[in-house]
Amino acid sequence: MSKWTKIVLAGNIVMILLVFIAVAHAQRPPELDSTGAAYLRVNINPTTVAPMVNINPNGSVPRVDLSKDVHVASSGCQKWQNFQSGIGRSIAGPIMVTYLHLPPQATATLNDGRASHSMNLSQAGQITTAIYLRAGQELSFDTDVMYSGCRPE
Repeated sequence: MSKWTKIVLAGNIVMILLVFIAVAHAQRPPELDSTGAAYLRVNINPTTVAPMVNINPNGSVPRVDLSKDVHVASSGCQKWQNFQSGIGRSIAGPIMVTYLHLPPQATATLNDGRASHSMNLSQAGQITTAIYLRAGQELSFDTDVMYSGCRPE
């Protein structure tokens, strides 16, 4: 065989090997899950340490039981007609205020007809019980507030 034929034959063998290597390492179609949907494996945590998430910080076993009746004692108005909600700069008694939404900083003044007392309130403070205003008492604010509560019978 001539030298030229040997070079051409070797070149063809190299080309065939390169084709097989390219076919073996070609892009494959995506993997399929059990429903047949294609997905791509992605490592969202490229570190060697697995992410730690405490989904139960109190260490108690969560339990949801919807088969039992839940009885909650009503602490609101005895009659729905006595419920009052509003937005304004003053709340006149008689009323039991159970919800009060304040701006970041507000000054409240309690006036009972004879004397008045002022205090600074902030949004951080919440009403944990109620504010009882008698007839003739008024709670005034330097800005609009949102409130709700019950008027007596």
